Amino acid sequence: MNKLKILVVDDDPLNVKLLAAMLPSDRYDKILAYGGLETLEKVESEAPDLILLDIMMPDLDGYEVVEILKSDDRYRDIPIVLVTALDGMENKIKAIECGADEFINKPIHVKELLARVESLLKLKTYQNQLRASMLIEAAGESVLQGQGPPVNFPLNLPSILIVEDDEKDAKLIRSMLNGEPYQFKTVKTGEEAIEFTYLGKIDVILLDILLPGLDGFQVCRFLKEKDSTKNIQVVAMTNLMDLESKIRGINFGVDEYLVKPINRYELKMRIKAMIKKKAYLDSLKMAKYQGASGLVEDPETGLYSREYFHHFFNLETRRCNRQNTSMCFLLFEIPWQKLSQTSDPSVSKTATKMIGEVIKKNIRDVDFAAYFHPGKFAVLLINSDLYGANKAGERIQRGIESFSGTWETIAGPLKVDFNAAVYPGEPDKVTALSLKLCD
Repeated sequence: MNKLKILVVDDDPLNVKLLAAMLPSDRYDKILAYGGLETLEKVESEAPDLILLDIMMPDLDGYEVVEILKSDDRYRDIPIVLVTALDGMENKIKAIECGADEFINKPIHVKELLARVESLLKLKTYQNQLRASMLIEAAGESVLQGQGPPVNFPLNLPSILIVEDDEKDAKLIRSMLNGEPYQFKTVKTGEEAIEFTYLGKIDVILLDILLPGLDGFQVCRFLKEKDSTKNIQVVAMTNLMDLESKIRGINFGVDEYLVKPINRYELKMRIKAMIKKKAYLDSLKMAKYQGASGLVEDPETGLYSREYFHHFFNLETRRCNRQNTSMCFLLFEIPWQKLSQTSDPSVSKTATKMIGEVIKKNIRDVDFAAYFHPGKFAVLLINSDLYGANKAGERIQRGIESFSGTWETIAGPLKVDFNAAVYPGEPDKVTALSLKLCD
């Protein structure tokens, strides 16, 4: 399995050893550094996927390292977790202001650390896929024309949704933000919060966890599972201080935690950082689709088009070479002649749509599926190995074949063939499958 790279930094070798030991070796390659300057060198030479960074170091401290990396377009999207024995609101706010993605106090709880690491890496993969799409348009490729207007944000103010069933707490939160350049809306239940996200643009949700009906965890999970709302930044407000509740929130997609009673200045800094993050994710997503939806997406299946697949495939191969990662190529072939011989001409159209739905349900958000022509579908599994590809292929194969009984084909149920190849490990096989797609 292809491993993600995590850079562990502390000027104390024992702390480096202990922190690295918390990271499963079967999932992560661990790169070690012992100072701020060495960190900058390792980032340039190793291209880590995430950094665990001590604050107190003799050459450059953690805050300075974060500011340097976040000001460099090449590295600003590497998630950075500041790890420190320092406590107090002042240090936490300073971490937010300099651009750190997370702040964890020592002693470190392994479960919390791993939950935060996995959450940040998932977000980074999502950002990478959106950015790859944006690069295609910026490059002026003919498939996307590259002539559309630049991404512009509306002039209306960022919108904050406060979800709090206690009226006094809701008013207190609102009073803390008086004078801030935001639009506000307050609701009392999780159900109202979900409904409101469908009615208008929301940038940040200040979400109480203990709510009547749907609790905050359920609301967050619902929002993060929907493509239309997954970029909304969720700040959990809670009296729950136990570690299990915190980990549960991270696993459900909570972006930040604020423990009551809430500090006014921390609240303002968190919201400011979340709005900036939301705008960035939105800009990537807009660039992916702006002026190109008809050329990017196949309207019959909801999968990507064959033209867009070629460009994304080329970008991903370059990324794999640059970052020393891998991806897997899956080719699915269905005997389409059987469907075209049915008495009802709508059968093949319905089958195409159903196959697209099956494929989308059995791959991750970060993966990429495309429809080529009747009977041929392709999938790219990002940061995957051959074992994972075969498992995904078998799930999709079973899903398609389970539907085929409803299509009343002349020769009986359809049998789906699939082939898998890993890049860069099997370049010849990947090429052969690519050529087979165009047959």
